[in-house]
Amino acid sequence: MNCKAMAFAVATLACTAHAHAIEMYGTVGTEGLGYGMGVGITRHIGARADVNGLALSHSFTAGQVRYNGKARFLHGGIYADFFPAPATLPFRLTAGVLVGNDHVDLVGHAVQDVYVYRGVAYPTAGQSVTGRIKLPTVRPYLGIGFGHAPEGTPGWSMSFDAGVAYGRPKVDLNVSPFITTIVGQATVDAQRQELQDKADRLRFYPVVKLGVTYRW
Repeated sequence: MNCKAMAFAVATLACTAHAHAIEMYGTVGTEGLGYGMGVGITRHIGARADVNGLALSHSFTAGQVRYNGKARFLHGGIYADFFPAPATLPFRLTAGVLVGNDHVDLVGHAVQDVYVYRGVAYPTAGQSVTGRIKLPTVRPYLGIGFGHAPEGTPGWSMSFDAGVAYGRPKVDLNVSPFITTIVGQATVDAQRQELQDKADRLRFYPVVKLGVTYRW
């Protein structure tokens, strides 16, 4: 199911369910910009779906290689919200899944003009390596938040989410035969592992976002 299909599914539910509240919302946060739709099921339970996108560039060093990374995050989310005391406080617990194609494309160059391996200097000869850090297509999400209450007042309101999406990234590293011949396969494997160690920091991806909601 792609992002558009998930958004359409909630829109259909909103039109057919005997809902306490139907809403549309926009968000901004660590997932980038997003938009979505939600529907109340009972006084304590709501369902939502949204689509989020983020694009940014970031550089970092792993071993003796300096990488320029371009992140492209685009995913949809489906969530179930539980409100323990909806009449008192719009606090909620949220569980869901993120589905999409979140990845970081990498181009790496040696930090210096020569590559030193076991005391021997090798010229880099303008060579580069490329790679990709890819998050799992499906990741579970757990969080807390305020807003999106099933029995909320019609009109404009705010929402807040804080949670974590979990999924171990996969690293693909493409190294030319020329570089592999110079430094050896063991060095290439070590560089791949260093990159994997960096990527593993995204395993628990923090989700923090603010939203503006219109309910009718």
